[in-house]
Amino acid sequence: MANQSAFDPNHIKETAVSETSGLLDELNLPPAFIDFLRKNQRTLWIIIAVIAIVVTAVSLYGSYRTYRENKATAAMDAAMQAAPGQKVDMLKKVVQDFTSTPTEHWARIELAQISIKNGKPADAILQLQKVNQEIDAKNPLKPLVLFKLAGLYEETKNYQAALDQYQKLTAVSGFEADAQYALGRVYAALHKNAEAVTAYQQYLSLTEKSPTGERGQKRALVEYMMKELE
Repeated sequence: MANQSAFDPNHIKETAVSETSGLLDELNLPPAFIDFLRKNQRTLWIIIAVIAIVVTAVSLYGSYRTYRENKATAAMDAAMQAAPGQKVDMLKKVVQDFTSTPTEHWARIELAQISIKNGKPADAILQLQKVNQEIDAKNPLKPLVLFKLAGLYEETKNYQAALDQYQKLTAVSGFEADAQYALGRVYAALHKNAEAVTAYQQYLSLTEKSPTGERGQKRALVEYMMKELE
C-alpha cells in the first residue's frame, strides 16, 4: 500500500489532534478539564477568533477616531486664522464636516460670537441652542453655554426662556450667585417684585463671605435695588 501523503486532509487532521492532545497531556491538567477542552475545541477557537476580531475592530476604530480628531483640530485652527471674509464659511465647513464632535461645538460657539458682534443675537441663539442640545450636563461647556443663552434671551426680551436657563444655573457649582443675581434682574424687568427680592436675598446669602471688591459693589447695588422693589 502506498505511503499516506503528508498533505492528505485526514492525515493533517489526525496530526493536529495528536499534537493538541500531547500538549494538553504535558500541561498536567485535570483529566476532566482536558476532556472538556477536547470536546469543545471548535467552540473555544471560535470564541478566541471573535475576541481577536473585536480587539482589532476597537483598535482600528480608536485609530480612526484619533485621525478624525486631528483632522478636525487642524480645520478649526485654519478657520480661526482665516481672513475675516473667509472665517464664517470655514467655520460652517467645520460644523458640516465634523458633526457631534467637540470641534463642531467650538465652531458653533465661535459663529455665535461673530453673530453677537454683528448685532444678530437671533443667529447666535440658534448656534448655542444646537450646542446645548448636543452636550450633556457633565460637559464643562454646559454652564457657559446656558449662561450665554440666558443673556441672549434676556437681551431679546424672551424673559421666560431667560428665567428657565438661569434657574438651571442656580444648581451649578460656581454659578449659583450670578444666576440668582440675574434672576432678580429679570424678575424686576417683569415687574415681579416679590420674586426679584427673593432672588436678590439668595444672592446676598451666597456672597456674604466676599463683601469686598467688585462683589462688594454688586452687593451694595443689590441692597439698593431691594429697597426700591419693596
